[in-house]
Amino acid sequence: MTKNLGNARYTPAKDQQASLLGRAAPALFPLVVAALGYMIGKQFFGI
Repeated sequence: MTKNLGNARYTPAKDQQASLLGRAAPALFPLVVAALGYMIGKQFFGI
């Protein structure tokens, strides 16, 4: 049998879900900025 050295990396399921959100956030950031820019432009500049 292989000896357990105790240095194996353990990642709970919560970290994996947070990682999924962390990977999706940069992709959604330009969409959020564009939506906010559109709403602010419509409100203040009447575009």
